Amino acid sequence: MKTGVLPLFRELTSVPTAPFRETAVARRARAWIRRHLGRRVSVREVRGGLIVSYRGAGRGPALALAAHLDHPAFRLESVSKTGARALLQGGLPPHLLPGAAVEAFPAVPAGNGPIARGVIGPAPKKTGGLWTIRWTQAPKPGSRPVFAVLALTPFEAKGGWLSSRSIDDLLGCAISLEAMRRLAAARAKTNLTVLLNRAEEVGFVGALDMIRSGVLSPEDSYLSIESSRELPGSAPGRGPTIRLGDKACAFDPNLLAVLDEAAARLRRRGGRVQRRRLTGGTCEATAYQTFGLEAAGLAVPLVNYHNGWGAKAVAPERVRVSDVEGAARLLVEAARLFPRQTLRGTLRARLAKRHADMAPNLKPLRS
Repeated sequence: MKTGVLPLFRELTSVPTAPFRETAVARRARAWIRRHLGRRVSVREVRGGLIVSYRGAGRGPALALAAHLDHPAFRLESVSKTGARALLQGGLPPHLLPGAAVEAFPAVPAGNGPIARGVIGPAPKKTGGLWTIRWTQAPKPGSRPVFAVLALTPFEAKGGWLSSRSIDDLLGCAISLEAMRRLAAARAKTNLTVLLNRAEEVGFVGALDMIRSGVLSPEDSYLSIESSRELPGSAPGRGPTIRLGDKACAFDPNLLAVLDEAAARLRRRGGRVQRRRLTGGTCEATAYQTFGLEAAGLAVPLVNYHNGWGAKAVAPERVRVSDVEGAARLLVEAARLFPRQTLRGTLRARLAKRHADMAPNLKPLRS
């Protein structure tokens, strides 16, 4: 079985995904983890997704790479012999959707073979209203289509480009897991966690669920790993982009310093890395930071964001293969540096121990 980001990404895209319908792709991820990481990692399944942990440095903070298993899609609210009514979940470009082809799937697809095909009708009159889908290939009797995705290629690597209907964010999942595989294979003395979150496209639901449930350590540092729309200063082919912030907020300077040092090391070996605040949207790092966790981000510059923003018709998302490999290498370098850095999580643990040691000396003040 080949290793690398692209073989893993091909495996993850061998089934479709949608918000709250990530079971099939999560199973693919679990199978890959068993084959390539085995007992070197632990896997914990929670309602908000999967937590994969590699502990090469024993006790202490971990660098956590957060990516999400879903991509914008349609939830089928009602199904008839001629078509369906569907709720759009996530930010597909609505002005490009009328007339676009879709493929419908059951709740847990076994592969990319749809059980129905159709064409999207006119946009609903009200924001948040239901879309109509007219079947061009109706579902067979007894089948139950549950969600629909745009009828675009799951995977194509050609001419230095990677194209897919769901690069955002299955590619982030693949990059994160491959970085963990490389570190585990080298028995690196670092702690790394990969968070595979659910339902990011409808408001960080999986990430927020993990945060609110208390399963995440406040001593860890969190990196959102995504593909984000290309902008000046974050162009395809010029390397991954250290994300200084997003549309909502700026990110933690201590964690960004680790990424900057990792980038400097890569550049000395001929690597390319970009650095910019990406204001085209909001990523999961904002969720972590809002709830008091140390967070920043890394992005692969993306063309045709959410299958068509900036294009004239719905289209596969596209990234440069060189940027994908650059992102994996940058994360490996950052993880190797992580234990040696004075980050907020490390300082928090150090100060907590100091308090525990010294608190007994606190006597009541005498006036």
